Amino acid sequence: MAGSNAAPSAEPVIAQHAPTPIESILLTAARVCTFEGQRGLTNASGFFFERDGRLYLVTSRHVLHDEASKHFPDRIEIELHDDAHNVAHSTGFSIPLYRNGRSIWRQGEDSAGDIDVAVIELQHAALPPSPKVRAFTPAHLPGPADRIADA
Repeated sequence: MAGSNAAPSAEPVIAQHAPTPIESILLTAARVCTFEGQRGLTNASGFFFERDGRLYLVTSRHVLHDEASKHFPDRIEIELHDDAHNVAHSTGFSIPLYRNGRSIWRQGEDSAGDIDVAVIELQHAALPPSPKVRAFTPAHLPGPADRIADA
C-alpha cells in the first residue's frame, strides 16, 4: 500500500486444508501381486464384492492360473488401505491360492463355459485390523429392466 509503514510478512501464507478422505471408488479396488513361494511373478488388479455378508476379491482368472503362459502362482498379496485420509498408507495381506492341493478360488462361467473371472472369499476375521474396504454389492449389478447398449 502506498504510504504504509507496515513491513511485509516474513513468513509465507500457507492455506490449511482438512484431510480429504480417499474417494470411495479407490477403496473398492486392490493391487494384486502374484507369487510362487517368495518369488514375485506379476502385478494385477482386482475389486471387492460383498454378498450376504461374505467378502470376495474378484480378479481375472489368468492372474491366478494361466495354462497358456505357464503362470501358476501359489499365493497372492493384496494391498489394503488402512487410513481413509492417507492413500499412501496401506498394508499387504497374503492369501494362499491352494489348500490341501485344491484351489480356494473359483472360476466364473456363463452359458458358453469358463470365463476369465475368478473370485476368492476373504474371511473378515483374517483381515488386518481396520482395513478401509468398500465393496460392490448385488445392488450395483444391472437388473432385468436395465438396458445395456451394445458398442
